[in-house]
Amino acid sequence: MDLEKQQAKERLKVLEKKMKFLGLYDAPAMLVIGLGLFSKFGHDPASLHPLLADTNLVNGALAIAVPWALICAYKSVKLSLEAHKLKKLVSL
Repeated sequence: MDLEKQQAKERLKVLEKKMKFLGLYDAPAMLVIGLGLFSKFGHDPASLHPLLADTNLVNGALAIAVPWALICAYKSVKLSLEAHKLKKLVSL
């Protein structure tokens, strides 16, 4: 039983490290989504950067960033559920 708890603790550390890296992978997508929404709904998108006035570029960036963010969110939920199960096992 003690061996199982030790393995669960090690796996939990690995999961926490993966979660940190997943947050780093997700950050650029969130920035692009924020800029895209500013470009779509902002008063003057060219005031921030001239490329934000190009709707084709913004739509293309959003078409890449939104699925990227959704995949990161899916993986984050999956890792969180596994970490929750391991925390229950360790606390027993």
